[in-house]
Amino acid sequence: MSGDEALVDAARAGKLDRVSELLAEGVPPDLPDSEGTTALYAAAVAGHGEAVRALLEAGADPNRASLGDSDGLPLCGAACWGHDQTVAALLEGGAEPDRTESFDWTPLKWAATGGHTAVVSLLLRHGADPNVATRTPPLHLAAERGAVDVVRLLLGHGADPAATDAEGRTALDLALRWTGVDIEAELRRRQRETFDEPGHEVVVTRTEQDDETELISVAAGRRGEFDGAECELQTGHGAIATILEQRMGIRTPVDELVRRAMEFRYLRPTAAESRRHPTERPGWAETVRVLRERDDAEALDQALALANDPDPLHRTLGVGVLADPAHRSRALPLLRRMAREEADPVLLRAVVLALSDHGDVVALPELLGHARHPDHRVRDAVGYALTRVLPPEDPMETAELIRLTEDDHEYVRDWATMSLGLLEADGPEIRDALARRLADPSLVVLAEAARGLAERGDPRAKAGIRRLLTDPNLDNYTLDVALESAARLGDRELHADVLRCRPLAESHKLHGVWREAFLATSG
Repeated sequence: MSGDEALVDAARAGKLDRVSELLAEGVPPDLPDSEGTTALYAAAVAGHGEAVRALLEAGADPNRASLGDSDGLPLCGAACWGHDQTVAALLEGGAEPDRTESFDWTPLKWAATGGHTAVVSLLLRHGADPNVATRTPPLHLAAERGAVDVVRLLLGHGADPAATDAEGRTALDLALRWTGVDIEAELRRRQRETFDEPGHEVVVTRTEQDDETELISVAAGRRGEFDGAECELQTGHGAIATILEQRMGIRTPVDELVRRAMEFRYLRPTAAESRRHPTERPGWAETVRVLRERDDAEALDQALALANDPDPLHRTLGVGVLADPAHRSRALPLLRRMAREEADPVLLRAVVLALSDHGDVVALPELLGHARHPDHRVRDAVGYALTRVLPPEDPMETAELIRLTEDDHEYVRDWATMSLGLLEADGPEIRDALARRLADPSLVVLAEAARGLAERGDPRAKAGIRRLLTDPNLDNYTLDVALESAARLGDRELHADVLRCRPLAESHKLHGVWREAFLATSG
């Protein structure tokens, strides 16, 4: 095997030692194999970031197109498959973010059409043009896919929502084509029409995405032979339509906004229990946001009508709009009544959270009335709400909040412990309740307890902070709280623990809070 063939094979397999060895022997980093594929492209499309960095350091040209079958630019190959670390390496190595390959495809277009949010973010931060002149702009591709966060990123970096593609369509037109459609059923139908030969079957997978959509992938082929016959879409089209309409100054009818909020209630209901509730979908959140921003009498009347609708889910939507404190005079009496009368736990949770947004102590009896609700989602909301409703300096009631810190459900203990710790009030009952949570099996609950004690200068916080700082697997939030608590307590005995956790803090980009903790515990 010639050196160029060996280098491409090693790069494609991500064998960094072999790549480095061949480069050290003098194999040119840009020499393609017999099919025209370069080592840099092979490593990039496979997502081998370290091999990419080695090739770039050896002088490989990040903007050289690979000429093998179906090849192209390394940055496009990495962006197409969502390899964010590899994309970062190529951009740092000089890859041009707007360079095009065949058919006007740019890295940003590949990332948008694949719904790769992290890659889109990287490209935009490195100057990729969201309005680059191509037949189909990146915004259109993201809108048609249903990738909500990608659409938000593109708009946030100046993508023109009114731009049209080569066929005269806007991104809104493409989003509306799929709004309210049973995507799984439609993709199944298309695949069956394409693969209608005997022995073919259709396989569907549904995967939750970070933007709260689902990725629906439908593959067709003979049993075990599905390569190249897959189509996929995300389920964010309704939310995207709402976002684009607002950007374009289109006042969407309330009935249509409500339909978009409810659409996942009706699609595939038999599997609903295994997926997010409709209230957790982006279409719901965008409907609530738009209706809350319509600060006029008509919008308030419509929200009140929803809150009095016979359907509990419609009432839940109305409550989400009425949570805006601007509606307090008409909303608060209704929300308090609903807190006393409603039974649906999802609706009750929304009512409790709305009362917390209003932050009025008059709602305290209704909140306390649900502190022992059998559904943990309601108790969770109560724990969060009490700290926003209890008078901070002289709370009338802390007994139920303290009791919630002992709840069987981790999320309830988390919110209640955080709420108790953030109260301005102090006293032995509050401190002792926080101290009991230092033995909690949840590190997040432990962190909230340690912070509450540290804020009060209670030395018992030290044991909890030390337990956290010596855990090498802390996530970003928990480590942040632990370092903040160490800085607040300022105990010199924690200095060595703070020093040892510096690499973890650096990996989480928490250098600033780590430095504060380091200085505060230096004595």
